[in-house]
Amino acid sequence: MKLATTWVLALSVMAFGCSKKKEEGTAQKTDMAPKTTEPKKEEPPPPPAEKPLTGQALADKYKNCVQMINDSKFDDLKKDCVDDSYVFHAMAGMPERKGADSLITYFKDQKAAFPDWKLQPQFIMISGRNILAVNLVTGTNSGTMKTPMGDMPATNKKMGMLFFHRLAINDANKATEEWAIADASTMMSQLGMAPKGAPPHRAAMDKGMEGAPMVVVTADDAKEKANVDAYKKMVDAFNSHKTADVMAMMTPDAVEMDQESDKDHKGTKEIEKGLKDFQTAFSDGKLNNVDTWAAGDYVVAIGTFEGTNDHDMGKMKKTGKKVSSQFAEISHFKDGKIDQVWRFVNGMDMAMQLGMMPPPGAAPAGAPAGDMKDMKGAAKEGAKDVKDAAKAAGTEAKDAAKKTGADAKKAEEKK
Repeated sequence: MKLATTWVLALSVMAFGCSKKKEEGTAQKTDMAPKTTEPKKEEPPPPPAEKPLTGQALADKYKNCVQMINDSKFDDLKKDCVDDSYVFHAMAGMPERKGADSLITYFKDQKAAFPDWKLQPQFIMISGRNILAVNLVTGTNSGTMKTPMGDMPATNKKMGMLFFHRLAINDANKATEEWAIADASTMMSQLGMAPKGAPPHRAAMDKGMEGAPMVVVTADDAKEKANVDAYKKMVDAFNSHKTADVMAMMTPDAVEMDQESDKDHKGTKEIEKGLKDFQTAFSDGKLNNVDTWAAGDYVVAIGTFEGTNDHDMGKMKKTGKKVSSQFAEISHFKDGKIDQVWRFVNGMDMAMQLGMMPPPGAAPAGAPAGDMKDMKGAAKEGAKDVKDAAKAAGTEAKDAAKKTGADAKKAEEKK
């Protein structure tokens, strides 16, 4: 009995073991069966991010982005050159803009008003993640121009002037912030839209700065630091109204190219006269909040002039009003002294602050009706002059043709 029980147990163990192996074998066979699901497709890796550009490479990218504007490649400009966080800072009477789309809209409006509108880089300074530049902007106003006082009819006149430009660049080499200073009164004058009695301004330029485009890169060396110190010393002398000390910082043959003026001022004698007249007209005038950058022989400065017009300046009578106007200067140093300076201000903004010119679209305070055309009226007048000239030319051509025909007829009759 005991033996029989042992055999039964043994057979049971064997049967259980065979069954387990069979189940394990079946399970293994199932695990090894080929899978019918398709393999997941791998997405291509994203393109590598552009490395932060420096020096000449960043200057070249700036020039490429400017060319995109000239070629109206605005989609490429937005994708490659402008960050979504872009802000154009309001300065010198210009409005603030936010977002890349606002910049594209501005360029499209300019192209509509000036179909041949073009930017030409003249000077490019690369200082860290800052681009400080001067551009020559040219174009023919053959389309409607959008302005704060409404749409302005085409004058069909040419415009050409220099303006100052600063960009802050992120590590993706895109513009995040922009500042610009241009003299609106010069552009209005060139287009024949300046109010009656306005002072003369520069004629439309078709050539820019000699040697353009000039590219300089900050080296942060002793010479650059010395030039910055010299410039700051001149600012201190200006604020103290020490004219002789200001002039001591300039070479005898220095040239001052103030873009709001109708011409350059050459030599210390001419520059000194202008400085004295200006400081007399604004006896408390000072340069404040001046930021500087240096590269090679150049110092770029941006700041604010503040003062009260408490005395006459030549034919300009005192207004007693205060002004606060931003400026930019590019000074070229030679042996520690300035031999060339390019200055950028918005003269129209200053004139409005002084009460010498009404805000866009408004009549001059206290002026007789019709005494001064507003800019919109001047634009219409300019356009009318062009049409009248064309009409007169057409009439002369017709009269000449008639006369030629009559003379020919008389000659035939004589025969």
